[in-house]
Amino acid sequence: MIISQLIQVLEDWAPRWAAQKNDNVGLQIGSPQRRVTKVLIALEITPAVIDEALARKAELIVTHHPLLFRPSSSVISTDPIGKLIIKLIENRIAVYSAHTNLDFSRDGVSFALANKLGLQHIRFLAPLKETLAKIVVFVPEDYVESVRNAMSDAGAGLIGEYSRCSFVSRGTGSFKGSKYASPFIGGTEAEERAEELRLEMAAPRASVDRILSAMKDVHPYEEPAYDVYETITPQRNFGMGALGELSSPQLFKNFLKTIKHVLHAGVLRYVGDPKSRVQRIAVCGGAGSDLLPEAIRAQAEVLVTADVRYHTFHAAAGTISLVDAGHWETEHSILRIIADRLQQAAGQASTAVRIFITEQSTNPIHNL
Repeated sequence: MIISQLIQVLEDWAPRWAAQKNDNVGLQIGSPQRRVTKVLIALEITPAVIDEALARKAELIVTHHPLLFRPSSSVISTDPIGKLIIKLIENRIAVYSAHTNLDFSRDGVSFALANKLGLQHIRFLAPLKETLAKIVVFVPEDYVESVRNAMSDAGAGLIGEYSRCSFVSRGTGSFKGSKYASPFIGGTEAEERAEELRLEMAAPRASVDRILSAMKDVHPYEEPAYDVYETITPQRNFGMGALGELSSPQLFKNFLKTIKHVLHAGVLRYVGDPKSRVQRIAVCGGAGSDLLPEAIRAQAEVLVTADVRYHTFHAAAGTISLVDAGHWETEHSILRIIADRLQQAAGQASTAVRIFITEQSTNPIHNL
């Protein structure tokens, strides 16, 4: 398979538009047309991960944390990141990263964590809002299907588990072209009337420009009339954190043992009564303590996340149990999910691509 085909598999699951603003996701090093036979999956790039990729002869490394997270003013061997970039380029190893878009997607990082902890009925803790727009375009009836299809193919019309969603209503448009116009209907410098259909479709805000371009390519009018409205409709299939239930209530102290065991966590920091009984659990892989108010509103008895600040523990005390299980510990479960998806896609394409999960622990934190 070529890299662009593997990217398509990942972005059908975790589209780039779902990423947090200013996050750097996508192909960071390499050519999308490069053919690959071996892929290494890691949480992030380290010197040991590159050495493993070389030993396995992997042409592509897929990571969760971007190597190029902030703009670089230079790429030089005396800079730690620059040194990694140079080594990757010299050895023709491509790098692709899916970061917050993978955090915010169904079956992404938080869902993987929830499954690892044995939760059931998993759903988003906080569905994404303010990521959608509505595009309205006015089209002659004979062309509405071609315009609808072009917009759908460009990413419009997704609502929950449904695709190609649209609404059409009928009306009459009016216009008067200048002497320089080339109208599709009628002549110049004369007011015209035309029966038109009003086509409405939801669209990710980050994809609006691409969808409008696709619409204009097939629309018969010289100047299509259209409107774009920002909406606050929540995204059912994209959100932050996850919420689920244990199969039965259990003592919080026993759940803490489960967390430590299944996540291979050396240390847990927590607040809460070990003798309390818990069942409804909120989780967020990585730094998710900002979701504490959402977890309380959802009536969760525990929030499991990482990178919790001292004062956040204070805010949780007496209201909800809060567990900091570590950043790497709450995210590394996603590696198996990524590997399985890519391997399945390679199998369906009948191509000989081998997918490896790194054997290196990229966790920089050690516990006494």
